[in-house]
This record gives sequence, C-alpha cells and structure tokens, in this order.
Amino acid sequence: MERLAITPRELAKMLGVSANHVYNLIASGQVKVTRLGRRLLVPRYELERLGLLPKENPAMQGGAE
Repeated sequence: MERLAITPRELAKMLGVSANHVYNLIASGQVKVTRLGRRLLVPRYELERLGLLPKENPAMQGGAE
C-alpha cells in the first residue's frame, strides 16, 4: 500500500536539502501541506506536482494486481 503523504523531513531527504529549507518552501507557499493536528504532511498529489513521483494514470488503476 502506497503512502498518501510524507513529512517535511522525508521530503528534505528526497530533495537532498535541509529540513529548514523545506519548511521555508512551505512557509512561502511553494510547497502545499496538509495539517493533521500539529503535524504537517506533504500529500502525494503535491509530490506529483513537484515532479517527485510519476502522476497516476486513472486508466492504469483498478485492474487485477
């Protein structure tokens, strides 16, 4: 099962930048996040928008796996 979101620290590791840099991108609105209680999460669709994940093709979903 694929994760629907990652933490800003995990995004920093993916990008090879500091966590502070990711938090600055979030604060400036360049990276969209969802808040779950006090926790910030970067949703999968945002990772796709940033080009870090391939966009899901609806035609490819739903078949037998």
